[in-house]
Amino acid sequence: SCIGHSMGNAVFMSMLAMRPEYNDKVQMFVGMTPYAVARTVMNTRRRLFIPYVLKLLSKNKNTNPTNFYRRRKINPLVGLCWSFPQLCAWAIPRIFGSPVDENYWRLIPVLLGYVPSGSSNKNFVHLLALRNANFVQYDYGTKQNLVRYNSTSPPAYNLTNVRVPVSLYYGETDLLVGIKGMEDQVRALPNVVKTIIVPKYNHVDFLLGSNTREALYNPIIKDLDNYGS
Repeated sequence: SCIGHSMGNAVFMSMLAMRPEYNDKVQMFVGMTPYAVARTVMNTRRRLFIPYVLKLLSKNKNTNPTNFYRRRKINPLVGLCWSFPQLCAWAIPRIFGSPVDENYWRLIPVLLGYVPSGSSNKNFVHLLALRNANFVQYDYGTKQNLVRYNSTSPPAYNLTNVRVPVSLYYGETDLLVGIKGMEDQVRALPNVVKTIIVPKYNHVDFLLGSNTREALYNPIIKDLDNYGS
């Protein structure tokens, strides 16, 4: 079985969409706040901001896996959060949604020892492009799309190929994957066996919440027991 969080769900679903033979190798998929088909909940300022971010990132043609968001480039920010964790805790609800536990700022110094880590321009551009309802492959531009996809626009991932039993967990206050995103996801996948909205959870409570054992882990273990591990 496989358990994913956020964009990790998109990685798994795109694999099964493009390589459906892997369905036979997985007994069940558990997706926590899946950022894939999800139509994100964004205010007007965020929606206006995204096209400018995409334009800026698209100017950098380097698609090296670690050329964006390198650890050493964000060390000053990490140091700020390390020294003033309450400041970063103040920012989290405004990005990810209201947290279930107001005291998890105490975990931030520990968390910063591991995240954020490196990514790529290509990955970030693709992630922002998924702000729409369509879960499509990477957009290389009209000319390269014709070469790669035989189409001027990138094709959608065929999620009907995701045939394994799927259990989905969403956060009630998640600003990145809202209720509309949940509805889109359930409609797109052919074998959703369970959908849970976790009360008062935002996007990162799935990692930092103080009651994850009761709210998540125990139900997930039951899911895996029901469909094999």
